Amino acid sequence: MAGVQNFRLNNLNINIKNALIVGIIIAKNSPRIFESKKKSGESRGVTSFTIRDSEIDTINVDVWGSDYFVTTFYERFLVGDVVEISSPKICIKSGANENYRPHVTSPFYLSLNEGFSDVCIHSGNEFSHFLPLLHIPTKPSSGYHGLAEILKLPESTSKVYVDLLVVVKSVKPVKTIKTRTGVDMTVRSVEIMDNTTPATLLLDLFDLDSIQRAEEWRPLESVLFVSDALVSWRRGARVQAAARSVLTHQPHAADAEALLLYVRNQAHTRGGEAAAWAAWSGERASAASVAQVKDRLGAGVPFCASLHALLTHLDFEELLVATNEQNEEIRVRFSDHTGELNAKIPLNILEDTLGHSTEKLKSLSADERSALRWKVLLEQCSVRLAASPPRLIVLALRRASPADPIPLY
Repeated sequence: MAGVQNFRLNNLNINIKNALIVGIIIAKNSPRIFESKKKSGESRGVTSFTIRDSEIDTINVDVWGSDYFVTTFYERFLVGDVVEISSPKICIKSGANENYRPHVTSPFYLSLNEGFSDVCIHSGNEFSHFLPLLHIPTKPSSGYHGLAEILKLPESTSKVYVDLLVVVKSVKPVKTIKTRTGVDMTVRSVEIMDNTTPATLLLDLFDLDSIQRAEEWRPLESVLFVSDALVSWRRGARVQAAARSVLTHQPHAADAEALLLYVRNQAHTRGGEAAAWAAWSGERASAASVAQVKDRLGAGVPFCASLHALLTHLDFEELLVATNEQNEEIRVRFSDHTGELNAKIPLNILEDTLGHSTEKLKSLSADERSALRWKVLLEQCSVRLAASPPRLIVLALRRASPADPIPLY
């Protein structure tokens, strides 16, 4: 293009008028549509994205135009695309606006206006040079928060942003929710975990590009570095990707590899989640009634508790359809004078309680299983529980005997 000169991000200044900038998109924000101040009845819009052209240099880009232009622009370019930006307006960052943008290294931001600037997919030979940049966190990966710290934060109405290094445990289906203003919004929740607590947290994604990218994330295989995740509280603490968040999939960081190895080892340890909770909780399981456990669940903070109660529900039919994997579990229910409580018992804990392997239990006749079931059903039991609200898991289950009675409250 005549008169256009190629510039790197670290060489920009506000006097450059005809710059050509090549970079890879590392984050996007959904369009915001509003009524035009100049033309009544006409809608205008703005969307933004973040690019980088080196391991260090990053910059934010605003795109302004008609409702249609901004919406189609957002749909056309995706995170991971290498783009060429022609003739942007180079502006100095202002403090107020930066609260709603990802953290970047450049003192400038680029402003693109419909009809004056252009963006297209880069077709040069440097494409492969940019792809590794997609996996470099935009902040030092050593400064992240552990999930245990997030779970200890007091519920607050003020905005709290944190950096996270986590492993994906599960990717939930996309669903539509209704906001307080009555607007339908698409959301996908991703269950995340790390090495600071056996409890998991939900990461909520509202941006359509992030929702689609999550399709590629694999449980216990995908690591995420999330910069500036917004902490929120809804039935307990959770986090969400906000306008200033950047999600880096499979980040190039030494801690990421160590975290993934730790999570894999935990997943393949006998007892899985129950074993991890038991190791984490130590001797901190305090005695509680059913009502007290329910109250603590409502607080949304992970805890361990010791419960003396009757086992009132154990259905071996669930056992028959369960596969023999370490993370399989079935439902149980406990009762005392304060109420009833539902929980999940991992198969290995059930094996320890009944003295039979899962394979042996499945091979028994219906009458034999029924007889075994009634040895513990409606009996006084000592139960050790771990809570990752709203989830409640049995760590240990012991039935009372004449030689070892367990008093009820």
